[in-house]
Amino acid sequence: MSTPAVWPLDPHTGAKHTILVEYLKAWFPILSKYNRRIIYIDGFAGPGIYREGEDGSPIIALNCLLSHSLDLCKRSTIYEFYFIEEDAGRKAVLEDRIKEKFPHLPKNVVIHIIHGDFATVMSGLLDDIEQEGSNLSPTFAFLDPFGYGGLPFDLIRRILAYPRCEVFINFAYDSINRFIEAQDAREKTFDSLFGTSDWRRIRNMSDAEKRNTELTALYTVQLKTAAKYVRSFEMVNSMNKVSYYLFFATNSISGFEMMKTAMWKADPRGSFRFADTTDVGQRFLLSYDEGSKFRDQTDFIYKQFYGKTASKEEIKRYCIECTPFPKLWSTSLKMLESEGKIVGVSGRKRKGTFPDGCRIRFN
Repeated sequence: MSTPAVWPLDPHTGAKHTILVEYLKAWFPILSKYNRRIIYIDGFAGPGIYREGEDGSPIIALNCLLSHSLDLCKRSTIYEFYFIEEDAGRKAVLEDRIKEKFPHLPKNVVIHIIHGDFATVMSGLLDDIEQEGSNLSPTFAFLDPFGYGGLPFDLIRRILAYPRCEVFINFAYDSINRFIEAQDAREKTFDSLFGTSDWRRIRNMSDAEKRNTELTALYTVQLKTAAKYVRSFEMVNSMNKVSYYLFFATNSISGFEMMKTAMWKADPRGSFRFADTTDVGQRFLLSYDEGSKFRDQTDFIYKQFYGKTASKEEIKRYCIECTPFPKLWSTSLKMLESEGKIVGVSGRKRKGTFPDGCRIRFN
């Protein structure tokens, strides 16, 4: 049975769109400030509308740019959007939706609505760029497929090989887990998805939790061969079962920080919740109250730096790269000092402050 052109918006998708909005509100102004051309790609664009009239991801992305408080379209930057959709019916609905919502686009906003599958279309675009000896302009690729097909890892690697290009991927774990034991033609699809056959040693694990951990760890390792910064965010349903993971990969630490911040701004209400798995293997529900977040962050910092002296910049970078709380480091340092766990700060005039360039000595 074919998927209908328009379908209901589920709570997880609404939360995912919230994350997308929060990220793009920061991404568009930063990238357009320093680049003459930036690209947004929606690899599985859909119809742009849900059954009750809610906006789909293409409309959300355009709104983030066109309604931005900084009036970004007055800049000289060219904003190029690629909406790729394999289903002809969905593509037709999307075209009508964009014409209806944005009848008068600024000249520097260029939209391409392409009928085709993501892998074929994107490979062709990159082939053309490489034949011309050019570079892909700074790009954010939102890749949200139905299920696990059509997302070859080699193509992800090609995108990330270009400077200032990043991907935000729906890794459909629930769907993958249901079919990964099958020994048939789908094996080639999984080889393509992971970019390796190593998943085959994992598929028959009887321990569901261990299989989950191993599969997502494998995908993380693969992404880290192409990007310096990788993070996965667990989307858990009301039955405490993983629905899917959102993977973000970038070579920019500022982009990494922005995405973590965007995740924390997503409101975890409804029949779902988020969890963030840190680099030290701990999971955190994103519904933590403020006090719990600060307490966890102070513990992270102290365990990493106790008995050492480090610069503020080193501590800040550690918080961005290795903890789920990229914005809490300043208040956490104040808490550690009040608890006697910080015993010296060089280069400051007032207690409780941590100026740029200062060095912090931990008890």
